[in-house]
Amino acid sequence: MESTLIITSMVDMFTLVLLFLLVFYDPAFQSDTGLELPESATDMAVEKGPTVRVLPSGVEVGGRVVLVLDSGRIPGHTVMRGKAFADVIDALAPLRSPDAPPEGPSLVVECDRRVPWTVLGSVLESAAEAGFARYRFAAHGTD
Repeated sequence: MESTLIITSMVDMFTLVLLFLLVFYDPAFQSDTGLELPESATDMAVEKGPTVRVLPSGVEVGGRVVLVLDSGRIPGHTVMRGKAFADVIDALAPLRSPDAPPEGPSLVVECDRRVPWTVLGSVLESAAEAGFARYRFAAHGTD
């Protein structure tokens, strides 16, 4: 006696679940009302290195504003290279250290909680385009 395993209905079910998740997934969804981020509990300081600050007013590289934002939103006239900001790439590229570790140079990222995730994602894409492979997110203490 020979038996076969019929998986057609299982494949159909997984296809429907996948389509449901793709249709209803929204990466721009922000539910920050009432969200409190945890305090930094470590005593270790973040190692020194090139710093990028992402504020609702703009993106700063080395203390200089390189991209102006409109209350955390990307203005329509912003020049993009794929998903990255052209001005941020140009500002970060000269800050790469030639004697960085083999896994790539590290970038210190400070981000305001009011900035949408899509903006932070584009800043990280810009850093990757500029040659930064690792990121260290810095939290400021309340001391």
